[in-house]
Amino acid sequence: MILLPTGSSREKSVVLKDSETMRFSHLQSASAVLRISGPDANTFLNGQFTQELRISPGQFAYGLWLNQKGKVLADSHVLRISAEEHLVFGAEADVAALRQRLEDYLIADEVNVADESGQWSATLAWGQGAAAALASLFGSEVGAGGFVRAGEAFAFAANGQIDRFWIFYPHHGAAEWRARLAAAGTEVHAVTAARDRIVARVPAVPADIGPEDLPNEGGLDATAIAFTKGCYLGQEVMSRLKNLGQVRRRLHVVRGPGEVPLAKTALFQGEKRVGETRSAARDGDRFVAFAMLSLVNLNPQAPLQLGQGGAPVEIVRHG
Repeated sequence: MILLPTGSSREKSVVLKDSETMRFSHLQSASAVLRISGPDANTFLNGQFTQELRISPGQFAYGLWLNQKGKVLADSHVLRISAEEHLVFGAEADVAALRQRLEDYLIADEVNVADESGQWSATLAWGQGAAAALASLFGSEVGAGGFVRAGEAFAFAANGQIDRFWIFYPHHGAAEWRARLAAAGTEVHAVTAARDRIVARVPAVPADIGPEDLPNEGGLDATAIAFTKGCYLGQEVMSRLKNLGQVRRRLHVVRGPGEVPLAKTALFQGEKRVGETRSAARDGDRFVAFAMLSLVNLNPQAPLQLGQGGAPVEIVRHG
């Protein structure tokens, strides 16, 4: 049994069974954190982001930054701190590229873009006990569309999932927050975190879906795109794909024996190349990976091989 700590009078003491323990993994630092502020900040961001950002302070949205062809440049969680202030958090985004992407479309808008990436640390938490643990640590439940705060720290649901959460906090408070998280759950290695993410079918941007890919090829149209909002960069492509209802490639989860393959290792059926691996992780004596496979060339009944004539690979399910 694990007793979660109580750091303030608002926090509840929660006892979790060992089987319900939260798992977590720390990032070395938050990859991209931008503070976007100014009278035009919300309107400007809403015109660039795939998700609806006409939200109230205290709410957030998970979405994508696309190019003109609808390809994925980055993903982010955008937290609306106040009427004129937003925090843009990207777990694996290239902050220089993301900032440039935003500033390229700033014309006469009263908007300030400040890079705070070097000031923040981040932790990913998941598992059956994560929601209860974070409710104890933050004093309130983490809702699907709202973030919670404890001092300078924030927590919110990750990537549109109901059992995965991001916690980010200033570097100067990292030791305290990591100690509190350690008392509330079990820290796991990044390899285990990657395996759990792949098994849970949560694509990472840009490792699994990136600048060569459409959101729909990884199923991100279900969680990261609002099809009823106004214009944004790449919207025409997204609308056209929704009307067509089909893509030519699709992200799958695959398993195979042996060593973990490098990203973009070719997958074959006989002599025909049908796709490539993306992120992969060890899973016991096997590996599990995301693979982008051609729906045009793929024969669902035929076996896959890792490389031409290589080890057999099993399709587990669509990503």
